[in-house]
Amino acid sequence: RSVVVSGEAGAVEEIADRFRADGRKVTALRVSHAFHSPLMEPMLAEFRAVAQELTYGQPSVPLVSTVTGEIASATELADPEYWVGHVRRPVRFADAVREAEATWWVELGADGTLSALAEACLDAAESAEGDARDRLVAPTLRRGRPEADSVLATAAELFTRGVPVRWAAALTAASPAVDPAAGAKAVDLPTYAFRRDRFWPANSPRSTRDLGLV
Repeated sequence: RSVVVSGEAGAVEEIADRFRADGRKVTALRVSHAFHSPLMEPMLAEFRAVAQELTYGQPSVPLVSTVTGEIASATELADPEYWVGHVRRPVRFADAVREAEATWWVELGADGTLSALAEACLDAAESAEGDARDRLVAPTLRRGRPEADSVLATAAELFTRGVPVRWAAALTAASPAVDPAAGAKAVDLPTYAFRRDRFWPANSPRSTRDLGLV
């Protein structure tokens, strides 16, 4: 349903014109280089030299590779040649999404582009399998929205799905000027309406009376 074509501009435009002629939607990506194409080869030697100088640690969480479309081993991730190939080889995004088989997807990026693509991949897979699943695909940042509001909204979505959230850390990160240790505290939600618990401040100027006989 969706594919990215990367390479020499004239050849890419020729392919794009063919898709336009077929009535397909074509969008040019705003990128500085033709990543994952032969045009990246002139920089690979320099990139390899940098990658060979790095120290690689053991991954603490499983990582699905978009180079292979499978879960990457610690040996792969510690090999500089893996990262050199990452620059040059095609991105197997749909394969990686299918391999992950996750319920909750959170995009850590500047926009929700990958979230939309992941949603499309999951829809296609579930349609083929005839198995619709309850899932959440959420970007942490959204174009045109304040960053803190967007991140907290995503955290709230995850929380309602049963994902544990360290709210003290999340709220402090979202509002660095607010110090949780300076008197802020969590409060319970108001109770059921007919328990008749009062929530008016004791010094409220609002006049109150029993409305039961009105």
